[in-house]
Amino acid sequence: MTQQKISVWGAPGSGKTTFLAALNIAMIRSNLDWTVVAKNQDSADRLAAMTNDLTRERFFPKPTTDVNALDYVLLGPRRTRRKGWFFRRTTVTEQTRVELSLVDVPGSVFASTPFPGATDELPDPLDDLIASNGVLFLFDPIRESALGDSFDYFHGVLSRLAQRSIASGVSSAWLPHRLAVCITKFDDVRVLEVAERRGLITTDPDDPYRMPKVDSADAEELFAALCGTSASGNSEMLLSGIRRFFRPEHVRFFATSTIGFHVDPVRNAYDPDDFQNVVPVEEGHRIRGPVRPINVLEPILWLADQLTADSPGRVKRSATDPRPSGGRPAL
Repeated sequence: MTQQKISVWGAPGSGKTTFLAALNIAMIRSNLDWTVVAKNQDSADRLAAMTNDLTRERFFPKPTTDVNALDYVLLGPRRTRRKGWFFRRTTVTEQTRVELSLVDVPGSVFASTPFPGATDELPDPLDDLIASNGVLFLFDPIRESALGDSFDYFHGVLSRLAQRSIASGVSSAWLPHRLAVCITKFDDVRVLEVAERRGLITTDPDDPYRMPKVDSADAEELFAALCGTSASGNSEMLLSGIRRFFRPEHVRFFATSTIGFHVDPVRNAYDPDDFQNVVPVEEGHRIRGPVRPINVLEPILWLADQLTADSPGRVKRSATDPRPSGGRPAL
């Protein structure tokens, strides 16, 4: 089976580990046939602890201050592909398998060259990105509005990726990766207000809570608008950098929230007058109610569809198709 791999990338405080925990919750809540499984004990323990922080303790996982290599496997629906050549060609059914890795370091190391503390056992995070087929890039508009430093980390990594790509013999200026750009903290009132002013808010008719969302087709416009609120003004170059280094058909934008909106416990629905799911406390911030991630699973499924579509001989089937396959019922 062709190995497909997704890496997570983001500036300091962009919520890389929180996103990972929310992905686990989103998969459990989903009726789709996807599961995240740790490849080693350290990764399993970390995922369990972070998930517990969000669901039971209702606190965000602590920011990363040390170095960890977290490795997981995303197991999805069974897919059919053809093997062999001509008269010996056969059809086989295999379970979708996508590697998900996060070299969990303080986001500031992405601005360092070389990565401080890299060893044979724990390589430079850039090695992890270059070895991946797909990249999940997290953009925190609230941090960007205050500090305006996203471009510092973004452009440096892209330049180094491009340099290594050219050095490996690739002739194209395009990077080969599929890129899912996640606008985080969509549940924050400041982000929501920008989306509302742009007329980008919609709802999913199948959502029983009727929470607001932004369709993927409109998320790029939201990204551009939020870049315009940068403290430095430099984040306006993020979009042009994405367009310069990645093929347009290899990029998709998503407006995401790891915790979702607060749901009125009486009406069991979204209340536009009381929707914040985070409250300030002495320790920082506490999650107010149950965690219901928004557009956390979707970028992973889009990347998985993109990557498995590249597998030789595969008969394409959407990763988001909830229908049972291979005799296995949908979850």
